[in-house]
Amino acid sequence: MNAPAIIFILVLFAILMAFFSQDRLDYFPIALIIAAVAVITMLHVYGLEEQKILGFINFSTLIFIFAMQIIIYYATSDRILEYIAIKLIHVTKGNNRLFFYMICIFTATLVAFIEDLTLSLILMPLIFRTCQILKIPSGSYMMGVTISINIGAILTPISSLKNLIIGEEFGWGFGEYFANMGILYLITLILTLYLLDRFIIKKEETPTEENKKILLSFLDPGIVIENKRHFLTTSIIILGTFGFMFLGFAPSLVAIVSAALLLFLHRKTLNFSEIKSDISWKIIIIFAILFILSNSLTEFGFSEFVSSLLENVINDNIFLAVLITLGISSLLSAFLAGTPVTIILLPIFSAIVGQSLFPNPIIIAFISGVNLAGNFLPQGSACDMLTLTLAKKYKVINLNYKRLLKNGALFATMHFSIVLGYTILYAFVIS
Repeated sequence: MNAPAIIFILVLFAILMAFFSQDRLDYFPIALIIAAVAVITMLHVYGLEEQKILGFINFSTLIFIFAMQIIIYYATSDRILEYIAIKLIHVTKGNNRLFFYMICIFTATLVAFIEDLTLSLILMPLIFRTCQILKIPSGSYMMGVTISINIGAILTPISSLKNLIIGEEFGWGFGEYFANMGILYLITLILTLYLLDRFIIKKEETPTEENKKILLSFLDPGIVIENKRHFLTTSIIILGTFGFMFLGFAPSLVAIVSAALLLFLHRKTLNFSEIKSDISWKIIIIFAILFILSNSLTEFGFSEFVSSLLENVINDNIFLAVLITLGISSLLSAFLAGTPVTIILLPIFSAIVGQSLFPNPIIIAFISGVNLAGNFLPQGSACDMLTLTLAKKYKVINLNYKRLLKNGALFATMHFSIVLGYTILYAFVIS
């Protein structure tokens, strides 16, 4: 173990996380400086080769990030998600409780395939407008959707970069995620929505029949479709994308092929030169830097050292392993961005999983911890902060930081208990 190198990288990582987890200053220049300092030091002080440092980067993940941004851009520009959401609202016929259940279930399911911030940007304004027409407060509905998003994130390997990275490490595709996380997802979502409905939605004012009729006359799904051919072909390509991923094809390969097809389809109206400014190149570079820092810690022996300490504490006790994994991943993800936390913890828990006779409960606890912890503190989830920003913009009277913190923390504690009970029962059955 190279202690000086580990301390040096940990200091750089801590500085990066401090800037990454705040919104006042642009973290990108700091990240570039940190990357330059780290690479130069590893090359000239610790003697690592350039190829070794390049090997730290998970390029398949970066390709997936790039391609999915293109796919989501066209799904948004062709207004596919907005069309489906308006269709669902029509199905509810203005019934506010049915609307609450359907929009939350729709969001929790769709976020398993579509990035959460994009989904929030589309749905939150639509929820606000719907509640405005029905003349009911929109805050509880926006809060329910936000909490549901964090639950839906555990369901598939492509719901978030956290899941993609974990899935690639442990060989979990759609089948493994559905088999191991599906029941947990259903239990957590159903119980959460039931409690939100019983103690919040049910007690709030309901829309009048007149307002219901006004809503149905205002929201026509057909008006969002501007180009029917593009709408249909984009929908087919997106469904095919997720279908091939479900069949086990590499997500990065499927995503880049689908992105190329969408670029070809829209070449006359929206080509790459016109949309490249909407691609977040910063995120791609930031993740490359995070991979370099995280995997250099493994190279210098940090992950092996920490995992050996934890293994001594765990001492082949699967229940203790689950508790520690869930506790550490949840605690860190509640205060810091979940994906960087996942990247730095992955080598540590990977070593523990490699030594365990029953690895699945530990992996389940890890996935649940980094995803569901977003409900503990709003600042631990970009989606929560976006919801609060939009609520402030629309002057929503019954949603603010204090209310989201209080209810989010209560449900996060409940989710923690459900995951703990589920993984312990899982470990008990298989052992």
